[in-house]
Amino acid sequence: MASKYATVHHIVEKRFLAETPDSQRLMIDAEKVAKSGMNPMDLVLSAVGGCAAIDIVEMIKKRKLEIESYRIELEGERFDGTPAYFTHIHAKHIFNVPGLSEKMANRFVDLGMNKYCSVASSLKADTSFEVVLEHDSSENSDD
Repeated sequence: MASKYATVHHIVEKRFLAETPDSQRLMIDAEKVAKSGMNPMDLVLSAVGGCAAIDIVEMIKKRKLEIESYRIELEGERFDGTPAYFTHIHAKHIFNVPGLSEKMANRFVDLGMNKYCSVASSLKADTSFEVVLEHDSSENSDD
């Protein structure tokens, strides 16, 4: 079993600095004004997208396709109580990858979101996704 480590240092009020053993640092901030970082739930939402995207990009590269642009727009619904955990996360994957068919994009996103993403698997939330192609998908219909 593999372990991960991080240390979260209190700076002031609701500001913290997270640090990993390899010296990667990230500001965490729950202040209302003059924020210096994301709040913890924004980080979780972003981590779901980033986690899935890493594998999706790798799958696209294996097909020798060039990514002109790719972004993920995430929306998280939270439980109306305490703790206010995510109950559902929806990810809209928007690709401009000439040669990427809708069928292939859906398969890659499904694998990235539901099979390979350790972050999503660590949550109570259900996840869903949709795919948007910003390129002409008729250029290559390889599936």
